[in-house]
Formats: sequence, structure tokens, C-alpha cells
Amino acid sequence: MQDPSLFNTQEVLDLLKLEQIGTDCYRGQSHFMGSPNVFGGQVVGQSLYAAGITVPERRVHSLHSMFLLPGNFRLPIDYEVERVRDGGSFSTRRVVASQEGRRIFVMSASFQQEEEGLSHQRPAPASSDPETIASNIEEWKRMPPNPKRPFMPTPVDFRADFQGDILSGNEGKTTRQIWTRAPIELPQDRLMHEALFGYVSDYGLLWTALQPHGIRVGDPRLQIASLDHTIWFHRPFRMDEWLLFSMETPNASGGRGLCFGHVYDRQGGLVASMAQEGLIRLRNKQS
Repeated sequence: MQDPSLFNTQEVLDLLKLEQIGTDCYRGQSHFMGSPNVFGGQVVGQSLYAAGITVPERRVHSLHSMFLLPGNFRLPIDYEVERVRDGGSFSTRRVVASQEGRRIFVMSASFQQEEEGLSHQRPAPASSDPETIASNIEEWKRMPPNPKRPFMPTPVDFRADFQGDILSGNEGKTTRQIWTRAPIELPQDRLMHEALFGYVSDYGLLWTALQPHGIRVGDPRLQIASLDHTIWFHRPFRMDEWLLFSMETPNASGGRGLCFGHVYDRQGGLVASMAQEGLIRLRNKQS
């Protein structure tokens, strides 16, 4: 078992549980992640949790979101859920996240009544046993103190299936694989596992677009931010069991990078797929 002081799992679970302030209206808080801006994964996870509360009998199968403005972590975030449609098998929800009356994020999500059907998937890639890979969290904790980039605990363990860590990336490559798992047993609440997945899905996906250029997260020239984020949920999973995030970047141009991810459980089942485009702008290239 990993050192509990390296993680903030319970803190994140508490953040994802929103306060209801009106009919289909919820309020969430934020935490400091080394920047005055709200962490994008937190807004994804909270929005999914807000939408899921209004569809308790169905499971989310897709969400599509856009980041409009950077949020301020010191201010609460209000989430307004619109019940767009409830059909015979599917329900659609739209969520708008706002701070001080300014929209910072919008998401559309679709929920489906569980059913059986045809099944196939992309095979899981070859990978190392996560139990044989050193935790990147422990490596980060041992790094020399840097007041500009303080160590921030995370809700899950990360283990990079390549040389280096998830910050430096798989330099020169367009692909990367990261194992992840919450270090404690989580509640049976499936919506909480899905919301935590949304939170974690914003770690490292866009960073894949930096690898071919040998640029490390934290480079002072780098301006990086999520622009849009999509997740498709395929099969049930648990965030307290190992999941392999297999990521790739097919393109970078115009100051933007595009990344895809496929997520597998330990048995090789494809549980989710992701797509994200983000800003990867280099400022003052000569410095």
C-alpha cells in the first residue's frame, strides 16, 4: 500500500459530491493544484456528477465538453443541469458551469438504460505489470522543492510504462501508456467512479502532444490548456483497480495538439475511450 500522505483521494471524492442549491442546480468547491486556475478534470468530474444525479436509473455512455474560460479555484462553481430529453432508453443532459455569472464550461452527456448487445473491441496493447513499475508519485515527492511548482497530492497512483515519468513523457514518441489506480477502496457508488474517472482523464492526455517535441510539462515557455474533452464509456470499471491509459497524438498544428486515449482494465477489457484538443503554445521561443 502506498503512503497515504502522497494522495488526496478522499479530498477529491468530497469535492465531487456537490451541494444542491436549487432544482437541478448544484454548487462545488475547488482545491489548489499549483495554479490560480481550476483544474479542468475537476470541472469535468463535477459536471458529470451533477448530470448523473438527475438520471439515477441510467449509466453515462458519453460526454462532450468545452472549456470556455479559466476558473478561479478560490470561488465556488455553480452547475445548472438542463434535462434536455428522457426517452425510452436514453436520457440527455446539458450542464453549464459558472462563476460569478460567467460561463466557464459546458457539457452535454448521454445516459443509457443498461442492455446487452453486440460486442467487440480494439485489443489491449502489450504492457508491463503495474505492480513491477515504480510509482511516479513517490518520485515526484523526492524531487527538490520548487516554490513555483509545488508538489500537489493526487487522488490516484500513476505508473509510467516507459522510461521517465508522466511529466517528462515518452520523449520523441507519439504514444504513451500510464497505469493508474486509487490507493484506497472506494464506495460502491458507480457514479462516483465515473466522476473520478472524469477528474483523472485530464491528467496527462494533452501532455502526449508535447512528447514528439521533447517539451516537458512546466517548461516556462509553454502555455497549455484544455479546449475540449470527450469521453465514451464502454464497460463497467472501478477506479480502485488498475486501469491502463493508452494514449496517442496524431496531430499538432496551429498552436493546438490533438490526443486520443483508450483505457483498459487489468483483464484487457476496453472500458473507455477519450479525445482531447488543447492549446500547446510556445511563448518567447528564443529564451
